[in-house]
Amino acid sequence: MTQVEQLSDFVVRATYENLSNGASQELKIRVLDALGCAIGALDGPPIKMLQAQLEDFGGNPLVTLIGGGKTAPDRAALYNSALVRYLDYNDSYLAKGETCHPSDNLGAVLAASEYARGNGKDFLTALAVAYQVQCRLSDVAPVRARGFDHTTQGAYGQALQLERPGLSQHSFRRHPRGLSCHAWDYRSARGLRGKQRLHGEHRRSFRN
Repeated sequence: MTQVEQLSDFVVRATYENLSNGASQELKIRVLDALGCAIGALDGPPIKMLQAQLEDFGGNPLVTLIGGGKTAPDRAALYNSALVRYLDYNDSYLAKGETCHPSDNLGAVLAASEYARGNGKDFLTALAVAYQVQCRLSDVAPVRARGFDHTTQGAYGQALQLERPGLSQHSFRRHPRGLSCHAWDYRSARGLRGKQRLHGEHRRSFRN
């Protein structure tokens, strides 16, 4: 299988039941930590400007905004992600050649899970997939030395979490670029070329 096929196979096979107890517990801690960062950022000037933009542009009120209100899923993902990130206190993953902030994925996962009417297990599994993909790509395919920001790997994680069976069976496929790009469009990205195989390594947080 190609590396892209290995990634997709990992995502489709990932289930809550295969999530280790330690990983599940740590994810819950990260969610609480990220929500604390988000609440602390509610009065931030850039957040207020983004909030004003959302109010000006409008949006179908389908998904909850942290702090109150609802808007369209893509806009909720942007707003909630900005809240988590603004104070720069959210979690960090220190790979050998890269540093990333995997809780940057929370806003997109929250929006996708609520829109798809997912339950808590769907949410945690999707978040685990996003964390695992972003952190593992940071390990084996660092891109900062090539002039790209570490959020590049986050784009893969956020796109792939939408392919979880509990979420993708909903109507995302009608609007595939609303919350994510096609991760497969980037399969030729230089950061992935010539890197070691990913398949088995992705399962660190999951039971075999």
